[in-house]
Amino acid sequence: MNDNAKPEVDPKLVLNSQVAQALTVIGDRWAFMIIRDVYLGIRQFEELRECSGAARGTLTSRLKKLVEHGILYKNPYQTSPLRYEYRLTDKGLDLYAVVLTMWLWEVTWGKGRFLPPELIHKKCGASIRPVFRCVACHKETMPQDFKFAAGRNARLAKKVPARFQRRSKSMHEDGGAGPSFNILSVIGDRWTSLVIAAAFFGMQRYDEIISAIGIATNILANRLKLLVEVGVLIRRPYQDRPPRFEYHLSDKGRDLFANTIAMHEWANRWLIEDGREPILLHHVPCSRDFRSELVCSECEGLLEPSDISFDRELPRRRVS
Repeated sequence: MNDNAKPEVDPKLVLNSQVAQALTVIGDRWAFMIIRDVYLGIRQFEELRECSGAARGTLTSRLKKLVEHGILYKNPYQTSPLRYEYRLTDKGLDLYAVVLTMWLWEVTWGKGRFLPPELIHKKCGASIRPVFRCVACHKETMPQDFKFAAGRNARLAKKVPARFQRRSKSMHEDGGAGPSFNILSVIGDRWTSLVIAAAFFGMQRYDEIISAIGIATNILANRLKLLVEVGVLIRRPYQDRPPRFEYHLSDKGRDLFANTIAMHEWANRWLIEDGREPILLHHVPCSRDFRSELVCSECEGLLEPSDISFDRELPRRRVS
């Protein structure tokens, strides 16, 4: 895939893509924040509320949905009165690559607030950068190294799911922490995530994006404006009369690719029936279908959730 490539798959497949299906389960800024905090070892309701700044009703609702979707389970830690903590299921633990690529983008491009400033690989003792790479050729994932194709049983989305039509909070809001732009501003808003996904699939023009994800024109105009303002997209003219523009990913935007592919693969493992993948990924450097692995930047050892340590004394958000 290159920056000037035409769409490689039918645009309407984007709305039914693995990323879109993952977003129906975890594509909410509060859900992502909860998953991230549970990974950081914060498991009890009041601790999660203090760390996230979520209102009690909001936190209760998101925790219930994450349990219903099999991402978290309730583990009793006190019997009188009965109290629970929230732990990750196997399905939740498998979001490890999504969480680490979130961390990597945030410490590179965001402010890194409420996150550990460094990760330590217990096996080699080094401060590391997780490397998201191809399991076959060991090349780190780069957007230009991929081709996309429709799966044999791919089905086109006929309309926008109702759950995608809800108004989202501003992508500049960070829970109770005040205005900012961070990784949750992108992946915590379904429409913004789908605009980014469409860009990775080669859709750069206004009409192409509308066709791909079925977004209302006013919502698309808002998301494109914001993504340009924060440097994720670059607006380039391609026609003078009347003036028309294409939207290209900046370096900051392209660095979201690993997180996008991590969500794609997680959906393949947990949400998609075998043989019904809407979009297939082909890794050009090794001429194989893509599968990923996360490794340590220093010793190249495979990274598992239990292999990472970090400073647990993280700053708290203001509880609203």
